[in-house]
Amino acid sequence: MIMTSGNAHGQQVEQEAVLEPIVISAPLRREADIATATSSVTVIDEAEIRASAASDLASLLRSYPGVSIATFGGFGSNAEVTLRGVSPTQTLVLINGVRASSATSGTTSIFNVPLESISRIEIANGAHSAQYGSDAIGGVINIITKDGSGCPDGKDHCSTVTVGVEHPWGASGRVETRGKTEGGLNYGFGITGRGTRGYDFTGPTSWGHEPDDDGFRQGSFDLRLSQDFDWGRLYADGFYARGMSEFDAFPDSNEARTVTFAGKVGAQINHTNDWFSRIEVSNAIDDARNHRDGVPGHEDYRTVRSGVLLTTQKTLKTDLAEHVFSGGVEAYREQIDTNVVSYAVEDRTLAGIFGQYALSMGSFNVDAGLRHDYNEQFGEATTYNLGARYELMEGLSARASFGTGFRAPTFNDLYYPGWSNPNLLPERSKSVEAGLAWQIDPDTSLDVAVYRTWISEAIALDASYLPYNIGSARISGIEATMSHRINESWTVNGSLDLRQPRDEDTGNDIPNRERFKGSIGAVYTPTESLTLTANLLYVASRYIDASNTRKLPDFVTMDFAATYDVDEQSQWKLAVLNAFDEDYSTREGFRAPGRTISLSVSRQF
Repeated sequence: MIMTSGNAHGQQVEQEAVLEPIVISAPLRREADIATATSSVTVIDEAEIRASAASDLASLLRSYPGVSIATFGGFGSNAEVTLRGVSPTQTLVLINGVRASSATSGTTSIFNVPLESISRIEIANGAHSAQYGSDAIGGVINIITKDGSGCPDGKDHCSTVTVGVEHPWGASGRVETRGKTEGGLNYGFGITGRGTRGYDFTGPTSWGHEPDDDGFRQGSFDLRLSQDFDWGRLYADGFYARGMSEFDAFPDSNEARTVTFAGKVGAQINHTNDWFSRIEVSNAIDDARNHRDGVPGHEDYRTVRSGVLLTTQKTLKTDLAEHVFSGGVEAYREQIDTNVVSYAVEDRTLAGIFGQYALSMGSFNVDAGLRHDYNEQFGEATTYNLGARYELMEGLSARASFGTGFRAPTFNDLYYPGWSNPNLLPERSKSVEAGLAWQIDPDTSLDVAVYRTWISEAIALDASYLPYNIGSARISGIEATMSHRINESWTVNGSLDLRQPRDEDTGNDIPNRERFKGSIGAVYTPTESLTLTANLLYVASRYIDASNTRKLPDFVTMDFAATYDVDEQSQWKLAVLNAFDEDYSTREGFRAPGRTISLSVSRQF
């Protein structure tokens, strides 16, 4: 069900009247209690993921407030994720806090991150460039893989084996080990594999159509380690995935091999009880190779991003308030390599310095941030944010925030031969939000947010498909979620997402942007061992051309899932996505998955 704690939304499977404090890191780039957040934040935990009917990251995210998903087929196809109606390149996606996007396309291969490896997802809606720099105009999605926590009944160590089958025919499996030691070691690692025959992603009238099934094969490895010491902590995170996708598109390629890697090593030094510093070194790779059997050659696009981050945080407490000062510097190098074309520039250095301040004084909270970025291609950018939250009465809080953002043009925007513009300016934005979070009673919660984002120097394509900076765009919207526990067995939830993505130069809606969606869900636990979930999602039509003369039709999908605990160590799960086999598309010319049935069993040791 959709629950709110402060402004956290999530499908809470366990029926608890009192929620433990939820610690988040994505909005302010530091750990903080979600109850003091001044902007909208969604937290999806491991229990939600396990209980949902979702089979991949795209199908999981699509029901959450502010999130829009457009897929170019089923498993293994490209999937664009956006927040609050901005473009995919204006939404920052992180894996364990590391940028994992392509520097040529500007998007992240979320299809290559299996759900089985994820312990938590944080979605911070609204501008967060003051914390993260470029790309966070619509918000930030931080995908966090599994660590040593999560073993049931307070166990220090556990291993789990999961195998499953699905229709259209496919299979998946995962082996993972997690644990903690008395000496302060926290560890989690897992191996995941999946293969599916798929279906035909395109229709007979689609460009590049081939009448065959488009399958997907993938293997991945994830690792998280940390060791506590008297002086602080050492830690390392790593995620690697290699997928092989089939698709319909080009005469010389119909298969893509995609490698996704995001890793970092770091150290935290505790200077005093209320002051610490961190240093992190990170590396990320996005590597795509397109080819076709029987056709000589292949097309490679590779991004390597290496960076370093230094931060420090100091907390001061007075009789009336708590003050948190934090700041840092970061720099990273982006390099691209391709055998398709010759870019005029193939690497660039980006650097930023930022500072933040947070005040907590009883029922009143404030946070503020300022950041200055340097990009050797287009120059400098300064962004900031300011937010406040006030508890009007017990259980009812009001919040408001304002932030600015920017997005640096990608290498494709600037240098792709014949289809680029080296004189492009960075896109810039201003965003404002106001919201209410109301815990009406222990069983009922409501969260409402209204927002508006202005984007200037937005990058668009002219009649010759050359990118250029247009005047401005304005996106206005309302998000609302509600959850109610009827009794110990039944919980219902719902959400609404209404927005107007307007091109202010033409007065038309920006194409390929969701305008309305709504969901209704229910969780039924007739026994301690059995949990049944259902979720209905409605997505309204959206324009697919700049002149607003053509639309993709609206659609309704229904998903079901059942989990059954055979004993304390074994669990069965049956899930049905798109149970009524709705025929729909989220991108013109590409068919979304039809009815998908999966059955899996997990055994813990």
